[in-house]
Amino acid sequence: MTADDGLAEAVLQNAWVRVHRRRVGPRQGVFPPAPAPRSLAVFVRGGVVRQAATGRAVEWPDGSVVWLDRIAQTGERWINDEAQTMHVVMVDVLDPAPSAGRPPPAPLDYPNVPGQDLLDNEAVIVQRFRIPPGTWEGIHSHGERTLYVHVHGGQWAVRSRSEPEYVYPERSPDGEVDWMTPIALAEGHESGNVGEEPIDIVWITVK
Repeated sequence: MTADDGLAEAVLQNAWVRVHRRRVGPRQGVFPPAPAPRSLAVFVRGGVVRQAATGRAVEWPDGSVVWLDRIAQTGERWINDEAQTMHVVMVDVLDPAPSAGRPPPAPLDYPNVPGQDLLDNEAVIVQRFRIPPGTWEGIHSHGERTLYVHVHGGQWAVRSRSEPEYVYPERSPDGEVDWMTPIALAEGHESGNVGEEPIDIVWITVK
């Protein structure tokens, strides 16, 4: 690792994705020197970044998602142009192609919370949801091959037809990443924000 690299921390790997966090100080490179093909960046703490070769500046605020194929091909270098450290979650998609005969995955649907589509390409569907305090998502399913990133975490509770409401003892922190267990709609699953601040979460579905 050079002085120009962000500080990387591995957080998750399975057959479909490899995930690590980058802490990127001022004037450091935002992305790895050679990003993997079929990879994306989720900005948990973002801001203004500047292309080293041209000086072009772009703002990628908290919750922004960037698909890195072009950057991986061109070798572009983007630096943190802010005075504070950025927090970026890097997701490398490992599965080379959809399996023959497998139906395409459906986007996540929270009946009570409108989502925002951030990215939909040959490899992933990426969605963002902001859950206000006191709001339950509504009964929904979770498909296979999904993970989440908390841009702004909070205090969650969960309930289903077979389990009473349960409040998690600890707050989900900003930047938390985890793989989601598939849940059928018939289970009556939903989660709710029982804290005092909005929760901002990005969902990534691998195709």
